[in-house]
Amino acid sequence: MANLKYIINTESLIAKYIVAFALGVIIGLKLLPVPVVVGLQVILAIVCVLHCLKGNITGFFIWLPYAVYNEVYVRGFARWFPYLAMQYLYIICFAILFFTIPRLKKPHSNAWIFLAIFSFVEIANNVYPDKAAIGRQILTQSFALLATVVWASYNVLKPALINKLLDNAKVACVVLAGIVFVAHITGKINYGLYSNSESSNGLAPVQLSGYLGFGCILFFLSIMNPQDLKNRTINIVVLAVVATVMVLTFSRGGLYFLGAVVCLFFFYNRDKLASYARVLIFIPIAAFIYFYVVNQTGGKIVARYEQEGTSNRDVLINIGFTIFADHMIFGVGTGNFNTTIVREKLYSEESGAHNEYVRAAAEHGVIGIFFYWGFYLFLLFEILKRQRLQKQYAIYFFALFCLIIIHNGLKIAIQPLVIMLVVATPTLIYQPKKHVYNREYSDQEFA
Repeated sequence: MANLKYIINTESLIAKYIVAFALGVIIGLKLLPVPVVVGLQVILAIVCVLHCLKGNITGFFIWLPYAVYNEVYVRGFARWFPYLAMQYLYIICFAILFFTIPRLKKPHSNAWIFLAIFSFVEIANNVYPDKAAIGRQILTQSFALLATVVWASYNVLKPALINKLLDNAKVACVVLAGIVFVAHITGKINYGLYSNSESSNGLAPVQLSGYLGFGCILFFLSIMNPQDLKNRTINIVVLAVVATVMVLTFSRGGLYFLGAVVCLFFFYNRDKLASYARVLIFIPIAAFIYFYVVNQTGGKIVARYEQEGTSNRDVLINIGFTIFADHMIFGVGTGNFNTTIVREKLYSEESGAHNEYVRAAAEHGVIGIFFYWGFYLFLLFEILKRQRLQKQYAIYFFALFCLIIIHNGLKIAIQPLVIMLVVATPTLIYQPKKHVYNREYSDQEFA
């Protein structure tokens, strides 16, 4: 009976990934018209809001990943659709959950206070924006992050709920991989030494690095999880497919994100020989990906990863600190980085900072550094006080989030989801009705 259940569960998972990839290919081939996909995005958003209104947090987290991963396609091909639709959804849903679902009387994390003060600094420093649209966009992104962090500070995600969320995130990632893969089965791609929208099927390759990198990390952690042995082969195959698609976008960020988390994993498990033995699993995966992408790109992928520099991100970082040195107290104002770099002849064209730490310093001076950087330092301090797997997994996602905001700024919808996983997984579990802290989850439960 147990073997029958195992076979059914395994076949069900394989079917999910096959259907997800096939759906992605259908969307990527535009067999589903763009307005239909946008309509699906609207339906997903409505479903998420309805689940929140009903107090069904499980239903909300089951459907949220699909809305998150579909966003990159909608942004790419439906320019008429609100660019910050997912950020609005985060604000609405987490506000509903905060005020309607029972929560802790006291937050288990106080780092949100730094972020809340910084968000109001953003408002106060947006009185005379050079471009109001840019200011509104930044404020919306900041408050989407704040809404998520505040809710996560007053709530605890149970292991079963985390598993549902991440399982559906993996399926949604496979759909996106299918969309991008279409580029490699239709037409000729002109590969170069830069992030390539042709090889990403017209989607933003830098943003894709965050979405696909997060998915690859989830598949890697599933492979290394001794509690998920039965699905290891499936996870290996899917990781190989998603990682290959990710590398072929020519955006290096996703591979760096995955590499950082892999290094952190082996650091925390350095005393477990079994963990290192499992590295052998990844040798054929890495070999397959390497030889396939080298052959597919005519060797240009190797030159891309050997290329020095960070696509001018290092230049923008230096410019950001130059602005900070000239406007140290209050900065240049929310959203004014883009115009200041041209006005002060620091850069030839308008550009965002692509790095939230630098933007906070340049636009808000020492106040921005104290509260924005302080949020992450205080949160890291809280994480380091956690025990066992809660600390490990929080560190993985914390590192991922920090790397994404250095690489992407605060532009993609996956980021609030990642920071929620960092904040809402404390070691101590508070029970509102009993007003006591309950036991820790065991490693097996949390895994």
